[in-house]
Amino acid sequence: MGLYGGGNVTYQAPVIPKDDSFEKYLKYQQDRETAAETRAATEKAEAKAAADARKTSAASGFGGMRSGLESQLRQGLIGYSDATSQLRDYASKYDLAPPEQDVSDLTKIYTQELLPGRRTTGTKAAYEELLGRQATEEEVTKAQERFNQGYYSSVQDLKDSLTKGSEYQDKFNTSYLDNYYDTMFGKQGTNEAGKKTGQRSFKFDKNLLPTYSDTNLSSRAQVTTPDFKDTFTGTPGEIQEQLQNVRDTRQYLYSAGLTNLQGEIDKETQKLKNEGGKEIAKISSQGDLYKQLVGAFSF
Repeated sequence: MGLYGGGNVTYQAPVIPKDDSFEKYLKYQQDRETAAETRAATEKAEAKAAADARKTSAASGFGGMRSGLESQLRQGLIGYSDATSQLRDYASKYDLAPPEQDVSDLTKIYTQELLPGRRTTGTKAAYEELLGRQATEEEVTKAQERFNQGYYSSVQDLKDSLTKGSEYQDKFNTSYLDNYYDTMFGKQGTNEAGKKTGQRSFKFDKNLLPTYSDTNLSSRAQVTTPDFKDTFTGTPGEIQEQLQNVRDTRQYLYSAGLTNLQGEIDKETQKLKNEGGKEIAKISSQGDLYKQLVGAFSF
């Protein structure tokens, strides 16, 4: 019994609330990771869907893009290399299968349909531009054979070949010296066969030369000047020699005239000196006479 005569006393332990904060934190982290994984999966799916849609769209547009390149190639707006390069770049950009069959089709169109015609047109244009005439059928055929065999890789190669030929060399001057002589002395003459003779005709106005106004001067000098023609015909060297003769003659005539003028001046000067000397002697003689007379009357 208890102190006071009562029954047994039972003591209960205090109730401590359970701490589940860590569990909540773990659940929070798990929920967060799950949401992140779900979001990543969703974004990946969306990206794949967008990529698939982009690829599908690119694939559907490939045919139109190829047709456009073919049209530009046929019109000459784009070259063969650019056309095939754009096809491959398009397929690579959108992760499509390599378009080798389409490239092969463009190659066939270019080599079998377009290139021969363009080479024929280029060949005809080259003959007209460089030789001033139309190419013969034989010349066009020969040019095509050389293109097919790889001797010509471009129309420019054909043009370079034509400029080295005798027809071009005979028709046009290609050296700086010939062009210079054409400018200085006129175009070269040609013979009956149309070949250049190397001779030119240079017009000369002989009225521009000085002449003797005093015929006695010509006889005193005992020099006869050449009677130059109005036109010098010959090689550039011969024409230059003739022009040098003209220069020498002009210089001689001017020098002769000046020498004659100086001689006349000297002659007149000496004449004046002689006459002046006579007057001085006369005056001096008269002065002596006057002195003698004055001296006779001196006292």
